[in-house]
Amino acid sequence: MDRILALTLGGFLCTGSVSAELQLTPTIETYDLDGVKLQHLVFPDGEQRIMYTPPRGWKYSGGNNLLVLYPPDARAEATITRTSLAQEASFNEETNKLLIDEVLASVGGQGRNIALVSQQKNPLIIEKNETLLVIIKYNYNGKPYFRSVMFLNRKKEQLRFQLTAPQESFAPLQEAFRRSHFSWQNV
Repeated sequence: MDRILALTLGGFLCTGSVSAELQLTPTIETYDLDGVKLQHLVFPDGEQRIMYTPPRGWKYSGGNNLLVLYPPDARAEATITRTSLAQEASFNEETNKLLIDEVLASVGGQGRNIALVSQQKNPLIIEKNETLLVIIKYNYNGKPYFRSVMFLNRKKEQLRFQLTAPQESFAPLQEAFRRSHFSWQNV
């Protein structure tokens, strides 16, 4: 009996710690701004909530640790992912190099002429947390592509805002995706 009680209590404790993490399963919330009805996505974040407004016209789907955004250009894709960290992390020279190498390697074996385009520390501060933006370019099936990944460390978790698009549509899609990051906030 004591063992069953201990297992049950342990299960509640584990459930509580899992639900305390940000979950990228969106619900839609409508709000009124000067008479105009607008919508944003809301994600559970422990006892708080995160609000996020994707770029206008982009479709989305999500769950647990992944939100996928689909721009009107069907050949492009944006994602927001959440991963747990063993400890709080900062963007120092060593960490930045590891993250850049990871982005370069993310293209996989099909990519050719993979190169770093730019890296920028703190292109945006979100929830008083620093960010790191990495942009790479590569060729896939003979066509040029760009990929941007903005890293955001939130205590013991990391968010990655990633956009992959053909070169000809990357700049406007990156600008729309970047502007949407300004809407990311705890409520």
